[in-house]
Amino acid sequence: MAAYHLLTIWRIEAPLEDVYTAVQNSLRWPAWWPGVKKVEQLQSGQASGIDSVWRYCWQGNLPYQLVFDVRATRIEPLLAIEGSASGDLEGTGRWLFSSEGAVSVVRYEWQVRSTRWWMNLIAPLARPLFIRNHARLMAQGAAGLARWLDAPLLGQESRDLLAETVPPQPAPGIFGQGGRIDLAMVLVAGLSAGVLATLAQLVLWWLVEVPLIDTLLRDARLTAALLMGQEVLPPPTTGRWDILLVASFIHFALSLSYALLPAALSGRWRIGPTLLAGAFYGLLIYGVNLYGLTWFFPWFAVSRDWVTLLAHLVFGISLSGACLLFARCAGRRSGSAERGMLGYIDFKETKT
Repeated sequence: MAAYHLLTIWRIEAPLEDVYTAVQNSLRWPAWWPGVKKVEQLQSGQASGIDSVWRYCWQGNLPYQLVFDVRATRIEPLLAIEGSASGDLEGTGRWLFSSEGAVSVVRYEWQVRSTRWWMNLIAPLARPLFIRNHARLMAQGAAGLARWLDAPLLGQESRDLLAETVPPQPAPGIFGQGGRIDLAMVLVAGLSAGVLATLAQLVLWWLVEVPLIDTLLRDARLTAALLMGQEVLPPPTTGRWDILLVASFIHFALSLSYALLPAALSGRWRIGPTLLAGAFYGLLIYGVNLYGLTWFFPWFAVSRDWVTLLAHLVFGISLSGACLLFARCAGRRSGSAERGMLGYIDFKETKT
């Protein structure tokens, strides 16, 4: 599971008692915090509030919602509120309150792991988007709380503590040359293979006289339902650009995720074995997508056909081929630079 350790700090020129009361009364959050869609109490707990359980539904700028329960484990009035989360996110959240003169300082530390399979799948590439989405949610909360208290917001910031504590990693490189994956290779190969596979599928549909637009929109609804829910599966009466955007995001995010393995193995084999391995990889992805995932998302079963199978073959072959081509081009550039440097050194030595 993908892990996150985030810290947010708010500075509001308001009495600490008012700030604490507003944060402590989470049932009222939807009134002033735009990202909070719903809050409900599941369990009352002790008189102090310890062991009370609350369910939160959040949505930021990205097209998905997160729902999780928080059990209060620590409550110290005007000092701290802490709880353990379970659901779409698992971990701990901690509010800390202090004052600097007339300024109330609120610190929120959120140390969690995501449990949704698709978030963990695309986390290697989408992690910055998830963190930025959280930061925007917290910024909305700071502005909303300041408006709610009719008090000046003096500042707010969000930080990724996990990134700050992890030692700096070497610059992206090719796996096998320093044990790293070239992220540029992942982007180029993943996006290229995704586009080529889509074009191949459109051509095959046209050859067998399948209605292109209707089938394309059907597959877009099938894909978008992963994030938007099954209510988008029936054909809409009007155009839904949001469905196409969400489906495209999922399609290319998965393409980039699937590119990680070929990028890690690029350059190890000649072109023949590489393309053959890519074909088997495409078949494997087809099996996972159209048979494995249908246990959880049965609506994908309608896409099981030879056209989709061939499109996955094209995806796997073009993905592996693009990674190999990228690796060879990178090797040529590196070799040319090395030869140029050696030539310069030899020239200097000859003159002396």
